[in-house]
Amino acid sequence: MRSLLEADNIPCIIQGEQHRSMLGVAGAYIELRVLVPARELEHARELLKSVSQEEPPPGVATSAQDDGSEEAHCALHGQRATRTCERCGTFLCDSCEGASAGLCEDCAERNGSGAEIQRGRKRKVVAWLILLFLFGPPFLLMLASTLNALLQ
Repeated sequence: MRSLLEADNIPCIIQGEQHRSMLGVAGAYIELRVLVPARELEHARELLKSVSQEEPPPGVATSAQDDGSEEAHCALHGQRATRTCERCGTFLCDSCEGASAGLCEDCAERNGSGAEIQRGRKRKVVAWLILLFLFGPPFLLMLASTLNALLQ
């Protein structure tokens, strides 16, 4: 929805999007709310109605999704999901390439880029700075008073 609205120059905010992605498989229970400016509301409704009546893109299997079942489906291939991504919880089917490693395509790409290593290093630096800020001054005061007592 976001891509569709933003492609038509309609700004939008999706409430609950981050919460849903953090919960992975359980995220399906988080309600998403699409917020658009009041002046764009009618245009957004018309746009979304026109898309929902169109046929799905070729190559996407919809027969399993249209039967009203509660089964999860792969967003990329439209097939029944057989597992989820170990990192983000995205549904994966047997046709997904990175599924053998247990990761979706996005997470597999990020895994190879070293982004997690950089993020881990930044977290360690921030943690040490916080500890130094909180416990550094009291430690220096204790050290100074101990040295002062020893020298007297």
